[in-house]
Amino acid sequence: MKSIHLISPDWTRDDLVQETNRVFDVCDGCRRCFNLCPSFNTLLDRIDEYESDVSRLTAPDYEQVEKECYYCKLCYNHCPYTPPHDYGIDFPRLMAAWKKQRVKEQGASWRDRLLIKTDLIGKLGGLTTSLTNRVLSTRWIRTLLEPILGLHRDRRVLAFSRENFPAWWRTRGPTLQPAVAKHKVVLFPSCMVNYQAVDIGKATVQVLVKNNVEVVVPEGQRCCSMPSFDLGDTETMVQTATHHLRLFLPYLQQGYDLVVPTPSCSLMFKREYPYLVPTRDMTLLAERTFDVCEYLIRLKKDGALSTEFKQTQQRIAYQVPCHLRDQNIGFKSKELMELTGATVELIEKCSGHDGSWGAKVEFFDRSMKIAQKAVRAVADCEPDLVASDCPLSALQLDQAGATNPANETRHPIQIVRDAYKLPS
Repeated sequence: MKSIHLISPDWTRDDLVQETNRVFDVCDGCRRCFNLCPSFNTLLDRIDEYESDVSRLTAPDYEQVEKECYYCKLCYNHCPYTPPHDYGIDFPRLMAAWKKQRVKEQGASWRDRLLIKTDLIGKLGGLTTSLTNRVLSTRWIRTLLEPILGLHRDRRVLAFSRENFPAWWRTRGPTLQPAVAKHKVVLFPSCMVNYQAVDIGKATVQVLVKNNVEVVVPEGQRCCSMPSFDLGDTETMVQTATHHLRLFLPYLQQGYDLVVPTPSCSLMFKREYPYLVPTRDMTLLAERTFDVCEYLIRLKKDGALSTEFKQTQQRIAYQVPCHLRDQNIGFKSKELMELTGATVELIEKCSGHDGSWGAKVEFFDRSMKIAQKAVRAVADCEPDLVASDCPLSALQLDQAGATNPANETRHPIQIVRDAYKLPS
């Protein structure tokens, strides 16, 4: 049986169906991922309807299972049959292969092609910040735009910042460097931090500098290309991975580490880039990439982290984003927040936003339903604060009712910044 690799050009639809039926047959016998996400619920329901005969699955069945997959990757860590097991199952990449096949056969809508261009959206939204934010927050306008854009009228959107992160960095970054740098990092802020969740980028720089870390932010960075998985657009992903390798490799060779404050982006550098471009240099880039809280806990283990925190007795409900869980690094953000004196309760529930998936008309209601598991878990904690490393998870938790408008979900690095009594 032909194996399916996303960047291999020599597999056909028949090969994909054959491999998919092999995987689905294993899923039928295991069922460990039941109720993990909409894809598995649909898949197992269909298999039951066909009395466990996966050969009876139809083209619409494959397409529904694929479209309901939002690449959270929770099933990969949940599955007992991933490589190096002989079954070699990688369900998320199998779904990405189906997305690639669907776009090849049917094309992609202009909406879906636009939504993966996050750099462009950020730059356009930032040109007229006040107007853009007003349009996005005015319900009657969103109602008119819904049938045109295909984005649900009720989906909250991260507001665009008046001053984006690159502009802030150019004016403030050079003045914030430590007098004597003991460590040095190159920062990949991400699209959302660049144009919307700018304070996360500021807090990241402040906390790193507080700990005598030199920070550089090279120009020429692009979206990490995680959104391209929505279309199985491996060509763009390979181009992006290669571009970032060329950009960051000289820094790695000078002893810099790569630090990323957003989990989806750090996951791309750590897991997806080496898969898409399997070279020694790309492996080096993956090995030297760290989530920001992961990096800070690494400093702590080396005795290099400042613990000059304003101690707090706050109770924090911390929702661990799916793409951070997939990195298998433990709960570094929890460890870091606990150093401030806070009691941190772990919420291992998907928020359900999942990139642009939860913004689309056809998936919004399901997205909000998924979020309720996390909301109930937060409510059970009775927290003073809610935290999540992912800006979209934070937005989703706020919209789903986990917080109140005066106390919205925060990134752990913002909480740590405040505990250091650094200005926000």
